[in-house]
Amino acid sequence: MSTFLIVDDDRTARLLIAQIVVRNGHQYIAASDGKRALEVLKDNPQVDVIITDMQMPNMRGDELVAKIRTDAHWQSTPIIMVSGFVQTHEVKDLLKSGVDRFVPKPIDTHQIGIYINDMADQSKEQQSTDAA
Repeated sequence: MSTFLIVDDDRTARLLIAQIVVRNGHQYIAASDGKRALEVLKDNPQVDVIITDMQMPNMRGDELVAKIRTDAHWQSTPIIMVSGFVQTHEVKDLLKSGVDRFVPKPIDTHQIGIYINDMADQSKEQQSTDAA
């Protein structure tokens, strides 16, 4: 079982993603924006995967990703970005900046379910490599 941090200012989106995470056998912690997510990460070093929205108050998803990638503990943590307001060229930039997967809104529950399991597996493989 992996622990996911779900970051989205839209309560309905957080709940939908949380249901999918739980349905796939994982647990989650939620935050309503990027600033709160950083606080949650400080208090929860066991987070394995991060799912974040792009457009949020206080700190955008891309800003959150940039801060996460500068922290040695979180550099290789898989990140899934969700958004309904991103252009194709921006998706390419997000993937180059440290986002592992992108899911457009409205969220395709089947697709994000696949990504959730893939990223959980990737996290476990990374942890095994780091421990070796």
